[in-house]
Amino acid sequence: MKTDVPDDRFRSDIQGLRAVAVVAVVLAHVLGWPRGGFVGVDVFFVISGFLITGVLIRDHETHGRLSLRRFWATRLRRIAPAAVLVLAATTVAAWFLFNQPRFVQTAWDAASSFLLVSNWRFAAEGTDYFAMDDAVSPMQHFWSLSVEEQFYLVWPLLLLAVLVLFRKHGKVAAGLLLAVLVAASFAFALWQSGADAPVAYFSTLTRVWELGLGALLATAAPLLARVPLALRAVLGWAGLAGILVSFFVIDDSVLFPAPWAALPVLATAAVLVSGLGRTPKHLLFPLTNPVSRFFGDISYSLYLWHFPVLVFLAVLMPMRSLQGDLIILGLGLALALVSYFLVEQPLHRSPWLRARGEAAAEAWQSWRERFGAQFILSSLGLVVIVVAVAVTVQLSARGSGPLALPQPAAPAAGEQAPGAAPGAAPGDPAAAPAAVNPEDALQIELWNAASATEWPVDLSPSMDQAIADGSSRNPADGCFAVGGSPDFDRCSWGDGNAPNRLYLVGDSTALAYAPAFKEIAESSGGQWRVTAVGLYGCRFTDVLVQNDGAGVMDACPARKQEIAERIAAEQPQLVVVSNAYALGNTTDRRPLSTGDLVASTLAESAQYGVPGRVVYLAPPPLGGNLGACYSPVTSPQDCNTGIDPAWNDFQASFEAAVAASGTGDHVLSSLGFSCAEGYCPAFAGTTPTKYDQVHMTPEFAKKVAPSIRWELTAQGLM
Repeated sequence: MKTDVPDDRFRSDIQGLRAVAVVAVVLAHVLGWPRGGFVGVDVFFVISGFLITGVLIRDHETHGRLSLRRFWATRLRRIAPAAVLVLAATTVAAWFLFNQPRFVQTAWDAASSFLLVSNWRFAAEGTDYFAMDDAVSPMQHFWSLSVEEQFYLVWPLLLLAVLVLFRKHGKVAAGLLLAVLVAASFAFALWQSGADAPVAYFSTLTRVWELGLGALLATAAPLLARVPLALRAVLGWAGLAGILVSFFVIDDSVLFPAPWAALPVLATAAVLVSGLGRTPKHLLFPLTNPVSRFFGDISYSLYLWHFPVLVFLAVLMPMRSLQGDLIILGLGLALALVSYFLVEQPLHRSPWLRARGEAAAEAWQSWRERFGAQFILSSLGLVVIVVAVAVTVQLSARGSGPLALPQPAAPAAGEQAPGAAPGAAPGDPAAAPAAVNPEDALQIELWNAASATEWPVDLSPSMDQAIADGSSRNPADGCFAVGGSPDFDRCSWGDGNAPNRLYLVGDSTALAYAPAFKEIAESSGGQWRVTAVGLYGCRFTDVLVQNDGAGVMDACPARKQEIAERIAAEQPQLVVVSNAYALGNTTDRRPLSTGDLVASTLAESAQYGVPGRVVYLAPPPLGGNLGACYSPVTSPQDCNTGIDPAWNDFQASFEAAVAASGTGDHVLSSLGFSCAEGYCPAFAGTTPTKYDQVHMTPEFAKKVAPSIRWELTAQGLM
């Protein structure tokens, strides 16, 4: 049975739509402009639903039945070759360019992408699509392919069942089913976007309505083709304008994918309707011109390659610049062209999974004759790209001087480094400290680390191990876990009959300090017993600070009350409170200022009933993003950071608030054992300082114990 709808497989306006979508996505990722360029993926979803359903319906009308084998074989030839190539190449590149934990993570991302479930993996991990400053997976963009392929696996089965059950009115029944699916998915997306935005972004259930709307248009194509040309022309131009507007009015501050994805989705649907029926070739010339069609042709390969190129070159060129962005765009385009002509197009047009027997031999021979010259030229292009990348890597590796921060200036002639012995050379690690304060020696190690241009080979633990292990080697790890009551005895160290008691309380920042206080207790000669208790993600303030960790908000009030009652009853000689220096919201999403959080912290500790015996211990300033800045091809300079403004604001607020409170409580800075001359390195001596941006490694916490003890003693607290 023949329809009066043109074969939409060859619609040039759809190729132009693909071009607009992929260019928007690439520019948004690489340049950060337009901010809403990520909605190009939503444009792709609508197109995919429309085209795939059209293919299935035509197959049923042409052959009298729907061949799932033929459909899935076609999809496999179209999608798999280029995707598998990118997954393999990205995994190999990650082995050479990433640190070991990040490589392992990337390998799992590749496996989930290959199995078409990467969107669920990213959702389960709580990945924030918009947190591009994190150590982003080079496979993160594969989430959209997983959503599409999951739709392609399920929808043909549903459509086949409908066409079999409703032979005479199959398309009408399919349209009704799609209408229900679209409505249900959109309603669920509305709820999920507000309840859990990161999961909503990646979920197939919140995206089905976009693919389903495209499929619904395909089932109604004969009817929509009768819309007058003038009205379809208006729809086409209005739809194109709507897509372009969505790139600029949608960003990460709105609820997405619902309701805001409705703008690009409906706009795309309007463009698709405009091309049904008899339509002048150049009705939408911005989409149907040769340049747009060409970028539409290579859109799949360009989408696949641009993101790994962006992530890997961010490692090789951590300082963003216009020149670097142009290199990313150029290399991504070059790889896309080679991939398209060498892999995607030839294998899509190949007899693979199509011809059998003698016909297959003839088909393969014809295929070789058609694509032989193209293979040779594309292979030469690949060689050029490999050479260009190798040169770029070599030039990056030879980079002159620091990449992230300028090397700390040496002291002026005759001036000593902090804590150095008289007459010692500035920064000389062998110089004996002149002062009693152990921070002086630590300052020299931090100074030298901030100046280093190569990673030490004798770090213990290694940076890879520190990142991978996290807090697992921390003796207080279970003392801050969600669920149940803490075991105060198991979370205590030092002589049980010690005359002095100290409690360390707070969120995971306090946990990171636990090895230091364990060392203080065990080296006190039986004078101190230390108990470390708190809760991950739970700020010890008298208001609840929102945390999306599982169970944190439910457990936080009870844990704080239990600890407050314990301290009030036991009346220890010292209570050390440490919380993250970061802004937050209340549980009803009301933003809290620095002053709010400081005042709330003091109000919480007032419940302990130990005025003059509370110490507010600052967390270390934020460190480098180790997942991104540490790798076999980077320098320690890439992981150097300065003191973040939020840290300065919190510390100044604490000092002022405690001084004004009249309680006699104390504030202890962490700068002396975290940073040198304003630079905070990723290691000191042979010890990594942090295992992520926030938390100290257990080994470094133990290393700073003498400094903390000296500071407490200097203030008459020990």
